[in-house]
Amino acid sequence: MKQKILLDQHFKNILRNKLILAYIMKDNLDEYANSSIGEIMKCIEPQGDVPLHTHLISGHRNENNEDDVSVVFDSLVYASLPHDDKRKIAMIINLEAQGELKGRSHVLSRANYYNSRNVSMQVNEFFDHAQYDDIVKVVSIWIVFNAPKHKQGCINRYRMVEEHIIGNACEEEKYFDKQQILVLYLGYKESEYISMNILRILADNGMDYEKKNEALEKYDIRLKGGLAKEVRSMCDYGDYVEKMGTEKGLQRGILQGKEEERLVSLSSLMKNMQIDLHEAMKLLNIPESEYHKYMELMNHL
Repeated sequence: MKQKILLDQHFKNILRNKLILAYIMKDNLDEYANSSIGEIMKCIEPQGDVPLHTHLISGHRNENNEDDVSVVFDSLVYASLPHDDKRKIAMIINLEAQGELKGRSHVLSRANYYNSRNVSMQVNEFFDHAQYDDIVKVVSIWIVFNAPKHKQGCINRYRMVEEHIIGNACEEEKYFDKQQILVLYLGYKESEYISMNILRILADNGMDYEKKNEALEKYDIRLKGGLAKEVRSMCDYGDYVEKMGTEKGLQRGILQGKEEERLVSLSSLMKNMQIDLHEAMKLLNIPESEYHKYMELMNHL
């Protein structure tokens, strides 16, 4: 479990890398689709190697003067829009790494809650109660690694859109397009989206550091600095986990083989010497503590 946590943490750190994040933003967010990777990286705040504003959004006081539950995000990034010289924060991006679609709550329900909290926490920081137009758009991006086969390689987007029930009255999108959810289901096949291919390579536990480095060069990504450190550490831990799993498998195989040999010997003794199972176990020097186990095994033959 400890190694699993370490692997997850390394990947979460990789998602905060500006270069990786820029590819995700370009492929999946309309605001950045026509910008270069370099331009998008300049939009990511704060300046530095790790585009992380904060892990923790603390609880807010409600009308009963009680604290809400605090929320811990995998990664929370502030970003401005391309070609905005003032670099005004225009989007808050929450990235979450999800191993598989299991848990007490559906991934979309969690994403909605995370987005709601990222809107409410803007009070007195980005807007006050008299200026709701200043609410900054929030986006929750969920990257699912072990997705069901029928979902692998898919990308789903959920956002508010205008519907004309009667008539054709239109409003500007900036006033209602304040929240968005994206779910990226990684697969094993090549994708038309560069970001999906990059994430697939980085998340592949069966690929060592050198192979990942070589595969990423296809997308003009060189493993260096903090990114190289995180990828190498993740590969090292992956090798360790695989080695431990192999050793445990061999141990289980040896024990299983020993049990099967004993079962054959027990059956032979009981048949040829006309003795009961208890006597046969004594003749084979099986410890009394294991008698019950072999009684159960023999009953299932």
